[in-house]
Amino acid sequence: MQFLTRLWKRHVRGEPDGYRAYVSLPTEDRSFGEIHDCIERLEYAFEGRLDVYARTRGVAAVSDPVSAAQFDGDAFESALERLESCYDETHSVARLEKWRRFDGRLVKSYVVVPVKPLFPRNRTDDAPRVRATAE
Repeated sequence: MQFLTRLWKRHVRGEPDGYRAYVSLPTEDRSFGEIHDCIERLEYAFEGRLDVYARTRGVAAVSDPVSAAQFDGDAFESALERLESCYDETHSVARLEKWRRFDGRLVKSYVVVPVKPLFPRNRTDDAPRVRATAE
């Protein structure tokens, strides 16, 4: 019966019992104020239930599971837009959403990580290119 309830919540109703997030914030080339602003917006979306951890090259913000009634989806989307604009010049923001069981409840988890692109977006490399000659 729990299986059917979980499927109903996920596919028919489309609303989980709660929300949770993990957001990575690289600190290289960023001011403390920019990172603090991103963390503050995330805290507002999760009603202050956010833990911040120091990492090797950044900061990680991890929320506790928050009930659907306490979660502010618009504030969370606004926080993610601010995060994208903060890292727009140097990173692409990868975002993963996943439904999970947590303490008998269905929780929608978000993982958001700014990732440096493999190749720079705007190449200023004006070096001449060597072309193979057709024989």
